[in-house]
Amino acid sequence: MATMTQLNVRVENKRGALAEVCSKLAEKAVNILGFMVPEQPGVAAVRLVVDNVEAARKVFDTLGLACSEEKVLAARLSNRPGALGRLTRKLADHNVNVLYAYGSMAKGVEDAMVIIGASDPDEAAKFVK
Repeated sequence: MATMTQLNVRVENKRGALAEVCSKLAEKAVNILGFMVPEQPGVAAVRLVVDNVEAARKVFDTLGLACSEEKVLAARLSNRPGALGRLTRKLADHNVNVLYAYGSMAKGVEDAMVIIGASDPDEAAKFVK
């Protein structure tokens, strides 16, 4: 378990906008490790965890998209019943509030990454293995 930098960009909610962002990141060889796009009219706050934060920031600048950063907890969980429950119980037992979370697990895959916006990601990373 580690902390990572998440980039938050505001993208107009229109056909093709997300495709443009993802395509421009790919052109600069930026791999998207995780992302969350809420259902929201107008402008949506897109959260992205990428393998090259600096290159992604440059892409967003080129596209004229404002970008902010925040530290998040990145957890590798086994694809077994109860894995997410054990993680969130540890966070709760150590008074760390889960503000939001996203991730996925596919059938047949041994583990997946879950991104957690936590009240204290640095503290959470110390005790969650």
